[in-house]
Amino acid sequence: MKVQNNSILMGNDIRSSRHSERKDNNKIKPIDGSAFKTKLDPVAAKKEEAKKKAMKIVSDAFVNELKIDDDLNSRREKIKSLQKDMSDANRAIREIEDRRASLRDTYGVEEDSQEEQDLKLLEKEIRCKMPGNDVRFDKGDLDRIAELKKNGLSEYQQRSLEMLEQEVPYATTAYEAKQEIMVENQIITATELERLKTHPMVDAGKQADAIMDEASKEIVGMLVDEAKDHIDEEAEKEKEKAETEKEKKEELQARIDATKEKKKEDEKLTEDILEGVAKASSTTNEVSAAQQEIKDMMNKMKLIEDDIKGAAVDKSL
Repeated sequence: MKVQNNSILMGNDIRSSRHSERKDNNKIKPIDGSAFKTKLDPVAAKKEEAKKKAMKIVSDAFVNELKIDDDLNSRREKIKSLQKDMSDANRAIREIEDRRASLRDTYGVEEDSQEEQDLKLLEKEIRCKMPGNDVRFDKGDLDRIAELKKNGLSEYQQRSLEMLEQEVPYATTAYEAKQEIMVENQIITATELERLKTHPMVDAGKQADAIMDEASKEIVGMLVDEAKDHIDEEAEKEKEKAETEKEKKEELQARIDATKEKKKEDEKLTEDILEGVAKASSTTNEVSAAQQEIKDMMNKMKLIEDDIKGAAVDKSL
């Protein structure tokens, strides 16, 4: 039973959650009107356009600076790697030279002996294979080398020269690494000097400022034109309003003039009726007719009075 109750509660929670989600989905979500405002407002559009141009110039300059930084860092890392290669190669060469010195001691050859001097001459052929070595031969050297080879080398000389041959690849690696390091350092130096001359970020900032200044001038012109248009529009409205008022006044005056004219006509009619009544007062029948005529006249006068009141009301408006 507990399991069923828990299941029921969970089912209710799920239904409640889904119902809440449906209500949330049915709610009218607010619409961001900033994009519409920019499209409808030319001043805002001009500001946005200038801002984008300025940001692009600065952003492009910054991205370019980052690329240069990455390139310089990459070159510095390469120099470190080349320095390690050169250091390892030079260490290997020193180790070989140490073994050659030990070999000389083992054979008991003195450094100033003829055997050692002949070995130094024979070394020139091998050192010519090593880049960066300024080895030169004269005719006497070449003749002596040929003679030594013809007579045969000593065991010490042969073994020492074999060990020297092992230095060739290391010497080549060290020399090439050194040359590459020089090139990379030259590129880094030239790049940094060029940076000091050009100031790309500063120049980009100036260009961005110029764009914003130009946009500001255009915006001022737009606002002035808009103000002029508004003033002209308001003046036209005032002109139309004045013409409408003038037409109303003329219409009212025409009605008043018409009422006055009608009043004069009615007054003349009244005088004629009274005169007729006076003439007809000699007989009873004539008196009754006159009274009826006076009554009709008064009804007409009432209408005239209402017209005059209406005209007065219109004039007060």
